[in-house]
Amino acid sequence: MGPSFTVGVDGSPESTAAARWAAGTAQRWESALRLVAVRTGPEGAAPGREPGARAEAAPEPGRQAEASDVLPTVADQLRAEHPAVPISTSALEGAAAGILTQLSGEAELLVLGSRGLGAVHGFLVGSVALPVVAHTRCPLVLVRDSSRADERTARGTAEPAERVSAHPAPGVVAGFDVREPAAEPLEFAFAAARRWGAPLTVLHGWEPPPVYGARPLPLAATALEDVLGERAALLKQAVEPWAERYPDVAVDARAVLEQPAVLLTRAAAEARLLVVGRRTRAARPGTHIGPVTHGVMHHASAPVAVVPHP
Repeated sequence: MGPSFTVGVDGSPESTAAARWAAGTAQRWESALRLVAVRTGPEGAAPGREPGARAEAAPEPGRQAEASDVLPTVADQLRAEHPAVPISTSALEGAAAGILTQLSGEAELLVLGSRGLGAVHGFLVGSVALPVVAHTRCPLVLVRDSSRADERTARGTAEPAERVSAHPAPGVVAGFDVREPAAEPLEFAFAAARRWGAPLTVLHGWEPPPVYGARPLPLAATALEDVLGERAALLKQAVEPWAERYPDVAVDARAVLEQPAVLLTRAAAEARLLVVGRRTRAARPGTHIGPVTHGVMHHASAPVAVVPHP
């Protein structure tokens, strides 16, 4: 077995769904699994919390007790479903976001649950998950509890077929910005696709700036096509080395004239995983995630992997 997956468990249906997803993925990826429950300590303090970071609000006492008490139950269920996966449990005390961020330095993958808010509002990335996403040291996956999400939204049927057909499903979808290229998200996406034996679609979305105007002339339309063609060429250039390194992964790379977060959310409606990047900003406190990553975290129905990169 390789390095372990770490899953935050708090007794909620969302965290249980995340643990189930992680166990199934760990079996396929030949990794171990660690289930972690965190009780809030005095004043919500956590060792190693960033200076100036706000203390987390203490969860309800019942939820704190449930988080620790549910660990053996969840672990036993997952061992029965995935007997080949080594599963361990840890009950820790401190601020959940700080503890999970620290643990991300030891994990291959960090997995958390994310709460659904229905067809209109999308999903809620909570007060614990959001700062962990912003500071995690390893790739982090947010998993929805599909049993509580609106089924039409979760399966992508609320949109016309032509609006959600940007990739062959099921597979892995990755977003890529040709203006600020990063290797880490691409590498993670290719590796995930190979481990699952799934196709990979790499998408670059581009929304033209207002300078192109509300009255496009033929020249403006040609200019749009030229810019999109240039970006498609840059995308192909970035993907080719990884396609050569992973020849068994069927990859489709496309540049599309559409707002990136909307494009990725629609394209990943039936995906196994949606992969996006998050630039590390060690000198800047706070939850700086980026608009595209922030958008898909809150609205994509597929599990979302956020991969940190320089």
